[in-house]
Amino acid sequence: MAVSYRSWNDGDDLRLLEVLPAPEADPVIALRALMGPDTDEPAWSRTVVATDDDVVVGAGAVQLNPLHPSRLWAFVEVGSANRGDGVGQALAARLREAGEQSHPGLPLRTKVGPGTTGESFAQAQGMVPVMTHRHVVVAPGAIPPQPIGEGDSATESVEDLATGSVELTRAVGEFYRAANAWDPPADLTLGQVNKQFLSDSAQAYGAIVLRRGVDRGAGVRGSIGAFAISYRSLELDAERAEADPERLAELDNLPTDVLIGWDPTLSDEEAAVAVAKLMGLLVARYPIRVEVTDAMRPLAVVCAQLVAEGTAKVIDEAVTYADPT
Repeated sequence: MAVSYRSWNDGDDLRLLEVLPAPEADPVIALRALMGPDTDEPAWSRTVVATDDDVVVGAGAVQLNPLHPSRLWAFVEVGSANRGDGVGQALAARLREAGEQSHPGLPLRTKVGPGTTGESFAQAQGMVPVMTHRHVVVAPGAIPPQPIGEGDSATESVEDLATGSVELTRAVGEFYRAANAWDPPADLTLGQVNKQFLSDSAQAYGAIVLRRGVDRGAGVRGSIGAFAISYRSLELDAERAEADPERLAELDNLPTDVLIGWDPTLSDEEAAVAVAKLMGLLVARYPIRVEVTDAMRPLAVVCAQLVAEGTAKVIDEAVTYADPT
């Protein structure tokens, strides 16, 4: 076997489909998208392709995500017939070299499914786990709705907010920075935060907030203690428009993707209480799906309790591995 290495060529995506196995975990699907022509803007990216007698046998990519610029994303995959032959190691070495030339000193990171060959490969590269990510589906009625904002003396209230709200955008940005302190995000303007999480292009559909420190008698609205942003697939909306009643019922039972966040100045206990109150409203009739990391401790605690009670289920799990720093 005489393996050679080159840059990406048109048609390599189809050639890789012929040799790569089915994705062994969800992160593989997302990370395969890194592979493609070399780019410098808007995201710096390099791809290396391995060939044996001009037959593509594997590839890898390294990319700087402008949203999280402290590490480079890296991904390597080799066809089943060529695994164990050192092709993956050679690809990884070339990706490290490319990253070091353009972005010296930046460590690599990747995302894998627990117990997969991807995890074994990351460990063999000397990477260590830095964060666990889970998607959790919460069943309808999992948390009984709690009274919020009843009476003039109430200090809390629930409010629908437009996704273009500056107040909500600021709250989302502050939460995102705090929840990702382990992988510091870039400094984002309010406009960038809104585009990333609250815009039509992000498929944001609606938002509700739990306000704390409300004083109706004094006309004080209070501040956002927790928020929930729902996302709605445009493709599913189109399908709903043409669905028969049976299919429409099936679509209504699909969980809605929801981003749940909170004021990072709250204690974990206060934030968990606020999160549970919002989730009680959200799951009154329909299921939701949330992404939770170990860094999101208040949400992680609530979800862990619901999973233990059998009213929520972890549907997938992934681990971010990174070079030691």
